[in-house]
Amino acid sequence: MTGPVFITIGGKERRLRYDINSAAEMEELMGGKSLLYVMSNPMAAGFSAIRILLWGGLKHAEKGITLQRVGLMMQEYMEAGGNFGELAGKIGEAIKASKIMGESLADEEGTQEENDVGNE
Repeated sequence: MTGPVFITIGGKERRLRYDINSAAEMEELMGGKSLLYVMSNPMAAGFSAIRILLWGGLKHAEKGITLQRVGLMMQEYMEAGGNFGELAGKIGEAIKASKIMGESLADEEGTQEENDVGNE
């Protein structure tokens, strides 16, 4: 996955962007759970975790954004026809694209394709 990941939320198209500092802040807000754990256990991610992850991806562009504001944005997103799985998918895509969790997670799909080519 390359390039920025955008989502229309809160009535506006927004870029989700993650870096090491946002990852550390998100982990603190999740009670010390590692971002790797949350990403590899999507069933463990409820509304609270998704709200924190969305906040982490939006805070670069909107200084001072609060978790409560992000929760309202999520509510608007759902009311406009969005769904929780789609939102979580966009967040996951943006985190993988950021490569803050390493190349192996970001390129897991590419590796499978490379292996398939070699087996022909």
